Formats: sequence, structure tokens, C-alpha cells
Amino acid sequence: MALYEKNFSALSLKNPSLAHALSSLSLEIPYEIFMENEALETLNLVHTTTFTPLYATKPQMVLEEQKEQFKVFQEYPYLYFFGLGNGALLKHLLANQKHQRIVVIEPDAYIAYVVLNVVDFSRELTSNRLVIFGKDALNFPTISALFSTFETQRYAKLYDLHVSSAFYEMHEELIMQSNRLFMECLHQSVQSAGNDVHDALVGVEHHFMNLPLMLKTPPLLQFFKQAKTTEVAVLVSTGPSLAKQLPLLKEMAPYITIFAVDASFPVLTRYGIKPDVVVSMERIPLTGRFFKETPKEAFEGVVFSLSSLQHPEVVGSIKTGVMQMNMRPFGYMMETGAHAWGYVGIGMSAANKAYELIYHSGFKTCVLIGQDLAYSDEGKSHSAGHVFGEDEVKHKAGDGFVERYGGGGVIKTTAVWNWFRAFFEKDIAETKEHMQTINATEGGARIFGAIERAFKEVMTTVDKSRIKKPIALTPLHETELKRVQQEVAHNIEAIRSFLAQQRTLVETLFLKTATLCEALEANKNVTLEQLEALEAQILAVRKRVREERFEQLIWHVGQSMLLVQEMDLACIEVRFTCNEKERYEKLSLWIQAHKGWLFALAGCIDAIQVAMERKGSHYGSTSAVKV
Repeated sequence: MALYEKNFSALSLKNPSLAHALSSLSLEIPYEIFMENEALETLNLVHTTTFTPLYATKPQMVLEEQKEQFKVFQEYPYLYFFGLGNGALLKHLLANQKHQRIVVIEPDAYIAYVVLNVVDFSRELTSNRLVIFGKDALNFPTISALFSTFETQRYAKLYDLHVSSAFYEMHEELIMQSNRLFMECLHQSVQSAGNDVHDALVGVEHHFMNLPLMLKTPPLLQFFKQAKTTEVAVLVSTGPSLAKQLPLLKEMAPYITIFAVDASFPVLTRYGIKPDVVVSMERIPLTGRFFKETPKEAFEGVVFSLSSLQHPEVVGSIKTGVMQMNMRPFGYMMETGAHAWGYVGIGMSAANKAYELIYHSGFKTCVLIGQDLAYSDEGKSHSAGHVFGEDEVKHKAGDGFVERYGGGGVIKTTAVWNWFRAFFEKDIAETKEHMQTINATEGGARIFGAIERAFKEVMTTVDKSRIKKPIALTPLHETELKRVQQEVAHNIEAIRSFLAQQRTLVETLFLKTATLCEALEANKNVTLEQLEALEAQILAVRKRVREERFEQLIWHVGQSMLLVQEMDLACIEVRFTCNEKERYEKLSLWIQAHKGWLFALAGCIDAIQVAMERKGSHYGSTSAVKV
């Protein structure tokens, strides 16, 4: 197989969009190609119109300079480049197996075509050690996928976008745009890992408090089978644009399945619209106001999709209707069992959760309304009738601008709304093969991947020949319920035992580490052999942290506390050392950083144990009974 065909075959599997762009190129390449004796390091290109060379001096000289410059990066697992250059530097870097992945943005498909004809990247492309994107890949869902794992997130502080050669400076604006996008995606990924250990622990406490009640509600799997009562689901949020859609929504309510976020429930009720499903997810008690300020009759015939981590004040505010409590895809929830009640709510908002419910219920079309995710042109943050007012979210200096619905300009938004939008865009990209997502908000921010269409136009396609039936859900039979309760009780005891064992292990190692750190700080004679012996013990614990059960029960909660320390540790780990002295200094710093890491980890385990046992007891009579 010819070299280009090997590369193209690998690229087609990993990046069909770029492969299609390459196959669509005209045969007339706008570059003169120069290479001495088929030596890759001499490859140069000169644009036939601008006469700009890829390298202004001999490419082999540039390569030698770059090799020297990149020595300091040889411990970095992830590198990012703007421009392939002639491919020689990338091939050199990929020979270092410590580089787990190199990501390249190549704005010129012709340069990619030339390089893939000359350099064999087929193995690196197939293994994802080399990822090449064209300009069309510069969108949030594509780039955020690069940072979806903890391993990539812990190296966030080391991110830098390297420009392959001065030739690419003509793309200065695109370089800046790419850099902003990468940084935005990194920021979002770190934030989504959880930035508040208090919130995470509150979630643990509420989950174990609500478990007995959750098991008495119909399972989530039953909801998925019964919720599709029509062909079209309308997801109703409380953006400023909602009010204008309410008359048509009321008219079409008998023929569509309405999923409303908790904040929109009182708004719809005032307008005489009864949703089929109301979705809630927040841990805070304030969410209960959406239900407290809505009359009891509005609850009848409605399914309330709650999360097991919600505050008892919210749970206790559901006056009637059918409560269906479910679990989010968090490790400690999965470990408690009762899998038929999980798992939805990987996103950050009730609307993100509602979208998941709609998809897993088998709807072919999801229509978004009130999903502005931006201030209105009048500066409003929410719809008229919102419980906390139309200007609940105040304008801040850190607000930014994004492309508005329909294009043709920008609109003001917040960082939080931007995160919500990012989850929508990611979910839409992942579900598009099975469900059509139509954004009929007619206002706010553009949600990339969603089809923009007027709500009135969308509703003309709805089948009005039959009226929907209520969603029918029933709890488990008493015999089956007892079986599940026993299973959950057994799992909880196993969790208690596991946490106690891990806490002892971590605390013991912390004391050893603290003792050695004191010796280092006192300038006592600590040998490299002593450091390496402790390093081995720390690495053993770090290996255990990566084990599935530890991740499920401890790390999911602890990552919000420890991710920042992990990012600091990553900066130490990539330090390049040339001799024993530098190795000693690096290892000393690494061990000293682990003193705080181990202390925090032990504290995290203790906090989880307390939250499990407390189970909302400090809330008084509103707390749930024990399993």
C-alpha cells in the first residue's frame, strides 16, 4: 500500500471530516515542493502565489534548533501544535513513547496532503498518539473530548500551543481562536470534575439519606419504557424567550410530551399548562420554592424526576403526583446498587438531565424552548413569571459573548450558562444518529449541533390525530422491594468496611511521609535511596487510587479537593532531569507535595464516612429513615 493510502486509511477511521476534506482537494497543489535526496528533514514548501516558504531557512537547521528547544518537554505526556510543518519535528517527538498524544491543528489541507504523502504517520494516527484536526474541528464538542479524562485534566497547567514555524503566523487570528478554545475546554473539563468538595459531600449525605425513599419510587428503567407517550418531546426551560412560546405550547400540549425543568413548573402552571415530567437535580433547599409556590392540583398526573442527592426540603415539597427518584452516574451511587434507578444527570443542569431522559426514553425528536443560555437584549436572565424574578442572574464583569441564535452577531452570556451549553453541544453530537434536536427557542445563544427552527413551524409537523395518555408508573412489588433493600443494605456495609481499610492505609503512609519531610526541612542527611523507598510506597497507593472501587467510592468525591494538587504534582513529574542531583531535587519536591496530598486524601475519606453515617440527621424530622 502506498504511503499516502496508509495514512489516509488511518485518518479516515479517526477523523472522517479531515479525510473528506483531503479527498475533495483539487489536483493542483498551490505549493512548490523541495526535498533533498528524499530526506524528510529537508522538506520545504513555497506558496506559488505569495511565495512564502514553510521555512525561511534550511528546514534541517530549523529541526535541529527545535529538537534542542523541545528537550525540556520530553517528559510531557500531551503536546499541542498549530501546524504540521513538514512533519519532521512531529516524527522526532513521537519516537519518544512518553508523549502519549500530540494534537495538531493544521489550517491548510494542502499542507496536510503533502506531509501525509511523505511521512508515515499511520501507526501514530491509528493509536491516537497523533491527532490531526482541520479548521472545521475547532468547536467545543470536538476539543472538549480531548480533556474528558482525569489523566488529561491533571496536566491542564502544562498546556501550551506551540506554533510549528513562522509560516503559520499569517494565521494569527486562528491561532488565537484555537488557543482560546483549548483553554475554554480545559477550564470546563476541570470545572465539571467538581470544584467544591462541600457540594460533593452534601451529595453523598443526601444520597444515603434518600436511598430508602428512592427504592419506594418506580425504577428509572420503567420510566424509560413508559415516558414516550408521543413522538415529540418538548424540553421547557426558563430563559427570557419562553414567554412568547407559551400560547402555542398550551395549544399543542395534548399532542406532545412536555419535559419541564423545575424552575419552569410554576411558570407553566400560571399559564394553565400541565407538563408530563418535571425534572429537578440541585442539592440546595432553595429549589423547593419552585414546588412550594405551585398549587397542589398542578402536581396531579405529573411525574417528578428527582435526584437522590437532593435536599429533603425539595423532596418534601412534592405534594402529589408520581415521584421518580433516580441516581446520577457518580461512583458512590453505582456502588450502592439498585441499578434500575440509575443513571442520569451527567451534565450540570436540570435541562441537561431532562435531555438525557428524553433521549433514553426513545424519542426521535427533542424540541428546546426557553433554552436561551444568555441574557435577553433587554438584559433579562429569565422568563416573566420566574419565581426568583426576570433578573435573578446579575450581570458581572466576567460575562462574555457568544454567537447568538440564528447567527448574525453575538449575545451576552455567563460562564455557567456556557458550561450548560457545552454539555448540550456534547450530548447533541453524541445522540444525533438516533435523535433530532431542534432549538426552537428563537432567542439567546446558538447551540451548535441543534437545528434552528421556529417553534410554530416545528409544531405544524406534530401528529394531532390522537391525544397523549398519561405516563403510567408503579413502584416495585413488596417482595421485590425487600430483595432490593437487602441488596443495598449489604452493599452499604461493604462500603463502610472498604472506607475504613483505605483510611488506615493512607494515614499510615502520611505519617511516614511527614517524618521524612521533616528531615528534609531540617536539612538532615536523607539519601536518594530513602527517597526512592518512600516513592515506591506512594506509587503503590497512587496505583490503588486508580483502581475502580477506590475511584467509585473515594476519588469521585476527592477529586474536587485533590485535582488542584494533582495538577501541581504533574508540573513536578514532567521536570526533565540530567543527573542524580537533579533527580534528588525533583524527588524531594514530589514527596513533599505528597505530604499534603495524603493528608487531604485521608481527610476526604473521613468526611465521606461522616456524611454516610450522618445522613441528614442535622436536618431534624425531615431526614429519611435508615436503610
